[in-house]
Amino acid sequence: MEENIENCFTDKKVEAIRKYYKKNQLILELQLILYHNYNIYIRLDYIKKLHTYRLSWFDLDQLDIQSIEKCMSSEYFLPELVDTIFEIIDKREVPSNYQHIEQSKGKVILSLFHNNKEYTYEFYKYIPNEYAYLSNIFIIIFNNLPRKLQNFLFELHAELENDVTRYEYKEEFSFDLYHDDINEIFDSLIIKRGMKYYEEERVKYLEKIDENRFFAIVQGGEEYLVVIKYDEKNKRMQVYCSCPCEFYCKHIYAVILAIRNNEIKRFYKINYKNRNLSIMDRVLNFDYQLCLGIVEDNFEIINDEGDIELVPIFDSNNKCNWQVLEDDDKMSLTRELQDIIHRNY
Repeated sequence: MEENIENCFTDKKVEAIRKYYKKNQLILELQLILYHNYNIYIRLDYIKKLHTYRLSWFDLDQLDIQSIEKCMSSEYFLPELVDTIFEIIDKREVPSNYQHIEQSKGKVILSLFHNNKEYTYEFYKYIPNEYAYLSNIFIIIFNNLPRKLQNFLFELHAELENDVTRYEYKEEFSFDLYHDDINEIFDSLIIKRGMKYYEEERVKYLEKIDENRFFAIVQGGEEYLVVIKYDEKNKRMQVYCSCPCEFYCKHIYAVILAIRNNEIKRFYKINYKNRNLSIMDRVLNFDYQLCLGIVEDNFEIINDEGDIELVPIFDSNNKCNWQVLEDDDKMSLTRELQDIIHRNY
């Protein structure tokens, strides 16, 4: 029901944009509906008054119908690129034998208008092989859009490149983190390696940081960050690992086993000094950095981008502006920090 209501609002916004552009000649219209939870609308118009083409795009979730012009982004579009698009579709028809599988998210609708004829293509997530000839149209369009939107282009082409796995493993999926059979989502070789990692206690840190996210550090060839986002109520899960593998890897497998066995190994937590909030307020408000320890004169932390990073303990004036908010029972990080400070003064 909520999804239908959302789609209704999206349709109304698209209609409002079409009305705003009604004096222009529509060449192409592209909608990405609930594509990674985004609703993106893109259109290519011939502006008769200026004798030019313009490509415009909107984030429908942020669009205010009363202020369409303020929410619009657009760029000049080369006429020769329009000719290329027309050449691609001139001798093509929508395949009569293509049937897309209904899904709840990731719908793509491409409409082209040429010689008083409309060509409309609908599919979910990836360009199907039957529509392979459209790939160049998507390349032309997205190469004229901001870089942040080009990630959609790579995913749209995944099926044509036989590279679907790398995208699907990042998708949220239905799964009971504590009871479902994890062997159903991992390759047999990965299961064997992941079990070995777990038994060798390579999960060095594991903690539930907020309501629905587990952070973990797994020691492989180097340290890798694993994040598991889990919606307990709806039994929905999403996983991430910083290792080069773009599939359900051994590091994720080991972390799931550790979660199921409640093998929590808390991170150190650090923050800058001289803040107005108390230490308790900072912890409750997640106003801190997750820390793995000290490497030489640097804290090893997880930064805001989800990467493991070394940050200097001392500033340019050789002053330490960090404080330990949460330590282990032996106060290991605090003692090591004090030793380094004493050594430097």
